[in-house]
Amino acid sequence: MSEPQKDSATPLYEQIYDDILQKITAREWAAGGRIPTEMQLCELYNVSRITVRKAVEDLVLAGHLVRHRGKGTFVRVEHIENKLSKFYSFSESLRAVGIDEVAEVLNFEEMQAVGHIVQDLMLDENKAAVYKITRLRSVNDVPYAVEASYIPKSLFKHMTAESVAEHGLYNSMQRLGVAPIRAKETFRAAALTGLEAKLLQLDIHTPVMRIDRVTYNGSVVVEYCCSTVRGDFFTYSVDLEC
Repeated sequence: MSEPQKDSATPLYEQIYDDILQKITAREWAAGGRIPTEMQLCELYNVSRITVRKAVEDLVLAGHLVRHRGKGTFVRVEHIENKLSKFYSFSESLRAVGIDEVAEVLNFEEMQAVGHIVQDLMLDENKAAVYKITRLRSVNDVPYAVEASYIPKSLFKHMTAESVAEHGLYNSMQRLGVAPIRAKETFRAAALTGLEAKLLQLDIHTPVMRIDRVTYNGSVVVEYCCSTVRGDFFTYSVDLEC
């Protein structure tokens, strides 16, 4: 539809609503993608800004679009389902439904393991050397998760930030000869910290999931990871049998 019919009994904003929804359904406007600005929509449909805003607001309320502060309005990504019966990664789950993501390495540092990190990685001693790798995961410039991974330096002496940025963490592990093959995860509802809210561009009271993952190669722990994930992005399911 190039322009809504102004002599129609159907209000202009409803015609625009239906046309945008058709574009979303037909994947002309892809999931996760940003839609045109209000001004661009006004030009596209030759209507006032008030009319466009009403159509867009109704699409947001209906769950077809989502606004991201400072970024614009985007086609909502349907909840990505991760089945808890098998090993998965965020990037592979998104790729399976045709969505590309970017995992930005925010920090890569060597540190001495203390406290629960020693226990989670099953290290033999306090202050063993580990790498802490902090990454921000995004789809179409919209962040959906921030995660901190801790891996034993003794297993990955030649791990680099450049390798993780280019190949991903698990692929980098495989390239160094130690492939992750299984993991144990713990999920809980959580409140955002100030830094997490800033990185994820969310209000401080937005509900999120905290996921603690311990990853293994055989009986050897190769990673402890703590992820903070937007509550509207992924769902998790498990099959139960009597």
